[in-house]
Amino acid sequence: MSYTEFEIAFWHPFGPHVGETMEQIIERKRAEIQANGWTLWSFQFRQMLCAWQDELSAAERNEVFAFCSKGSHAVDPAGEPTECRSYRFVGEEDSEWRPMPNGVRVPHPFRPGKKRASAFVVKRVICPGESFRRPAVEWFSKKGAWCQSRVPSRGVYLIRPGGTMPMRNVSAVLELKPPYLTVLSAEMAAGGRISN
Repeated sequence: MSYTEFEIAFWHPFGPHVGETMEQIIERKRAEIQANGWTLWSFQFRQMLCAWQDELSAAERNEVFAFCSKGSHAVDPAGEPTECRSYRFVGEEDSEWRPMPNGVRVPHPFRPGKKRASAFVVKRVICPGESFRRPAVEWFSKKGAWCQSRVPSRGVYLIRPGGTMPMRNVSAVLELKPPYLTVLSAEMAAGGRISN
């Protein structure tokens, strides 16, 4: 299935990150996919991960994409980046933490006092050579309802066709791999356990 025919997807603000340009990030992530078969693409920790996973499970198709914004106003987030050292798939909260896969780097600017981030599980990075007809979309709110208004410009959101406002311009599309979402930690799992 083409990303232009998506049933459910994510909207992801995208710009320079921890000293890398958008082009450098895409190049590094493609190299990681080449080496490992998939990679992790981080964003700020979200409490919504399990609710998003439930919505993804209810979708008829299992192809899931993340649309990365194409904006000239994105700025590199403040904060010194820390390498993520462990991950755990969403839906496996009772399982052990895993060390980062060989060849996959996830430098993340954690907020003060925080050691967790969220990430997409990515199997392919697509850079659309030409623009596609951007559909009107609705977005899933923290209250568990689908909203018809324009997708907020900050933060990651689950989206689907519908609503009244067209999707913003897209710079890259991430094709996700089940289970689609992970939690990352700046700590190394010791025997599969990480302190809270």
